[in-house]
Order: sequence, then structure tokens, then C-alpha cells
Amino acid sequence: MKSILILDDETVLRNAFAAYFEDCLWQTYQAESAEKALKMLEEITPDAATVDIRLPHMDGDEFIREACVLKPKMVFVICTGSPEYFVPTDLQEYAQVSNQIFKKPMTKLNNLKNEIDRLIKEIEKTKVENDS
Repeated sequence: MKSILILDDETVLRNAFAAYFEDCLWQTYQAESAEKALKMLEEITPDAATVDIRLPHMDGDEFIREACVLKPKMVFVICTGSPEYFVPTDLQEYAQVSNQIFKKPMTKLNNLKNEIDRLIKEIEKTKVENDS
């Protein structure tokens, strides 16, 4: 069973994402702050995370930087309502961070899931190639 961490300070959005992924038979975890999400990563290893950028205190970009170090096989997809956001250059260098930005409000969660599945397959493929 795949698992996903949903990091967003909007409860309604977190619950909607969680309901969608649970319907797809994924294990879901939810966090309303980057600090809480990092604390959760001490005990869980999800396959993926959806990350909001505008968060109280630590922002989503900084969360991804720290989480990539803690969980190098975990993949990250950014979901933001900020129309002018772009993925910072340093994050574009991480294979596990999608360069595709999903803008809120989202109507097609299957596009989000497809991107997460693609990234997971890429990371698994890279791991197999590096192991051989």
C-alpha cells in the first residue's frame, strides 16, 4: 500500500486530498505545519508528500529541503495557491521533487496522483540502476 503525507494549513483541503487518496487505497497522513510534518517523519516513511508553500513559520520549500535529507526516497509535489510561485533552482536539482506545480483550487486530483506515481517509479528505477 502506498502512503502519502498531505501538508497544508487548510483543513478542508487536507481532508479532500486525504479522502481522494484513501479512495485510491493509499495510507494518508496529514499535517497542518512543516514543523509537525518533520516531526511525523521521525516515525513514518511515506512514499510521497503534497506540500503547500505558504505555511505558518517554516514554508513548504524549507520543509522539502529538510525532508529530502531525512527521506531521500520520498517524492514531493507542490500544491499552492500562489500564482507567481516557481520551484527554486536548488529544489529543481532533486530528482524526487516534481517540477510540475499544481495550483489550488484543484479540480483534477487524478493528475496529481499520476505525477506522484510517475515520480515514485522514477525514484525506484534510479535505485535499481544504482544498486546494480
